[in-house]
Amino acid sequence: MSDKPEFYVGYLAMPPRLKWIIRGLIVVLLGLVALDAWLIAQLQQQPGDGRWAETPQEFVGTLTRAPYPTLRSIENGAPRTYIVISDEKRGAEPMLAGIEDGASVKIQGYLIERAAVGMIQLAATGNDVAKTDAPPVADADREIHGAVTIEGEIVDSKCWLGVMRPGDGHIHKACASLCIRGGIPPMFVSRGGDAPPVMLMTLPDGRAIPPDDILDHVADRVSLTGIIEKRGDVTVFKVDLASLKRTHSGH
Repeated sequence: MSDKPEFYVGYLAMPPRLKWIIRGLIVVLLGLVALDAWLIAQLQQQPGDGRWAETPQEFVGTLTRAPYPTLRSIENGAPRTYIVISDEKRGAEPMLAGIEDGASVKIQGYLIERAAVGMIQLAATGNDVAKTDAPPVADADREIHGAVTIEGEIVDSKCWLGVMRPGDGHIHKACASLCIRGGIPPMFVSRGGDAPPVMLMTLPDGRAIPPDDILDHVADRVSLTGIIEKRGDVTVFKVDLASLKRTHSGH
């Protein structure tokens, strides 16, 4: 074997030793690219198991208007509560004008659900909600679970429940802010601890949260104090907005 150094000359065949060096570098580079892709995938937020139905269906039950529109129905012999919203980034309240609180209605809409929380997006046909003579569904008993301080994230319920995947995190801040400003009910997703994983947010007196009071903190890691109230299959977090603050681990 010659000890002379090998050089690459464009119009000559590549020396064998140099050819093997280049092949080895290519293999190493491909391995680094694959490792980088794997690391990026591992660092991404999990999209969750939310579901958004592709076709509308009919729901029948009792409509509640406050603090946010909900439908109370009976499914498989058990009561079920659905948050009701409009299409796009809008709450359903304008679509319910003329229908009194407690009325029995039938709704045409798309099912959205995640973490045992159900939502109906109106089908936007122009005749999505109509009164019916179905028997009323009784309101759920309320169980007060006491005051707590929890770390978590304020999200818009529509995207988090299944319309966007993921529907949380700083990358989703602009979208969540538009949804909440448009009337989509805000929810609080707890991060760690023994608190329920997701709760519908209201003021301490049970009224709806004014959007402008929370928009600056949407999609950030925050700490919030309030009272947890169980209403059948829906958990409500009656929050003290004066306690709302970003945590050190926030975005």
